[in-house]
Amino acid sequence: MNEMTRKSPRSFLKWLLPLLFIAAAVAVFIVLKNSKPETPARPVTERSWRVSTVAAAAADYQPQLEIYGTVEAPRKTTFTAAVTAFVNKVDTDEGRQVRAGEQLLQLDPRDTQLVVTQREADVAAIKARISAEQVRYKADREALKIEQKLLAISQRSVDRFERLLKRKVGSEDQLDNARRTYQQQALALNSRRQSIADHPNRLQQLKSELQRAAAQLDSARLDLQRTTINAGFDARIAKLYVAPGDRVRSGDKLVSLYDLERLELRAQIPTRFLATIRAALQAGGLKAELLLPDRSLPVELDRLAGEVDGGRGGVDALFRFIEQPDDLEPGRALSLRLQLPAVANSYALPPQALYGLDRIYRVQDGRLQSVRVNRVGSSRNSRNQEQVLVTSIELHENDRILATQLPNAINGLRVEEAN
Repeated sequence: MNEMTRKSPRSFLKWLLPLLFIAAAVAVFIVLKNSKPETPARPVTERSWRVSTVAAAAADYQPQLEIYGTVEAPRKTTFTAAVTAFVNKVDTDEGRQVRAGEQLLQLDPRDTQLVVTQREADVAAIKARISAEQVRYKADREALKIEQKLLAISQRSVDRFERLLKRKVGSEDQLDNARRTYQQQALALNSRRQSIADHPNRLQQLKSELQRAAAQLDSARLDLQRTTINAGFDARIAKLYVAPGDRVRSGDKLVSLYDLERLELRAQIPTRFLATIRAALQAGGLKAELLLPDRSLPVELDRLAGEVDGGRGGVDALFRFIEQPDDLEPGRALSLRLQLPAVANSYALPPQALYGLDRIYRVQDGRLQSVRVNRVGSSRNSRNQEQVLVTSIELHENDRILATQLPNAINGLRVEEAN
């Protein structure tokens, strides 16, 4: 037992010493950490964005609407073949300008000339039948007088044989023969009268046939004239569909041309501008400028289209050229700048000032403040720079408007004006 007592203190010291070392190390670490010098904290500063601003100035600005239009030729004609024939000659080319009455092409007229000859023969035959009917009518009238006399003679003969028979000096056969002759003469007279009475009907039928034949003759002569194709007005050849030697049928296309003096420009007007443009049209019209690569042409809004094509977001407007150009072709797409009526108390701002469709920012006390606006169009300043025209009841004269596009622009953002 004494031996176990001697071992207990040694075992206790064996476990105690490591714990003391660990505790000493922890104490040294805490002392070193607390004695470390502290770095002073940097003060938090709010970032300021350097921006450009412009002063708001209200005025009666005239908006300009830039749209795209297409040149059209409303007076465009396509000649088609009136008859089946060969193309003898083509006297023009695509793109060439022609004068009114100038021959464009010639179809072979021989087949049509034969038809004209046949129709002339039909008319002559019917006229001859009418003449024969007139002769027949005259003869019937003369024969009627003779047959009336013959009937009277037959009647007297019947009366004479009846008297003889009463006196017993005549026979029944003689009386029957006399009566038969009288009846036959009466039938002949009735037939003659019917022929005379039917004369107006026969004559009218012949005249109707003559009228029909004359109409057919006129139609054939028109077809003969249409074998020669002439320009109906001063124009430019848009397209040729045939060449010499081609055989065309009735209705086949031959040549297309359009009037150079009636060119128009068709452009689509956004729906939000329709009310303004309709009011301006009633007041007298709107001016516009057609932008070409080398120059600009003045045009004028003439009218709005009568219908809207499916799937389109606006109504087509038709512009007329004040001076008709000779170097514009139908189908050509061009840019157009339309002058809208002036808007009172509007503001002209650079495009960078507009955020979205209806928001700008005002700089007040070095911070941004959102302002709702209504965009009424665009214009150009004296240096031909594009500007956005807006109206707003929240804007005031000389307000400083943000003119820089910031990706993180929000209300209260701190900014610094560069100008």
